[in-house]
Amino acid sequence: MYIIFRRIIPFFTRALLVCLFISFFTTIFDIYYSTKSPSILNFKVTNIKVWLYDFEETEDKSLREFAFVTMDIDADFTSLFTFNTQAIFVSVIVEYETPTHKRNQIILWSTTITKISTSRIKSYQTLNKYSLYDITQSFNGVNGTYILEWNVIPKVGMIKYGRADSDDAKFIYAFPRINT
Repeated sequence: MYIIFRRIIPFFTRALLVCLFISFFTTIFDIYYSTKSPSILNFKVTNIKVWLYDFEETEDKSLREFAFVTMDIDADFTSLFTFNTQAIFVSVIVEYETPTHKRNQIILWSTTITKISTSRIKSYQTLNKYSLYDITQSFNGVNGTYILEWNVIPKVGMIKYGRADSDDAKFIYAFPRINT
């Protein structure tokens, strides 16, 4: 019995060392690929309309401004796929400031890419998927910055965050006055 353990321990030690080297090189490889961005990245807001709606969830039953955003998205996320990529979550957000709230972020549109064959997004005249309204019930013509963001969700490891900082994917557009 003593001889069996003497033979098994070196085998497991070597196997553990090989796993350690593989995990080290995988981490280095993942860090290198986390700095990449999509190869094609074009994003444009084409139209914004603001309407007054009766927002029934509030107690005072007051009217609230809702914005409807039309946008064009053309992005290729193929370069972000590696052997360790499980999915890529892509979203369009709007950031703006109001006198009462210094930082407002709202997700307008999102999708999840799970296959490399569907990693190209070409979507024209797309409306926002989620409701866009301000907590103060009025946008008051503030400027909104519309940005394309993505999260690379790995099978093993840390989630990597990416944000389009180029002028082709970052768009500043003022909220218009109310349409009647």
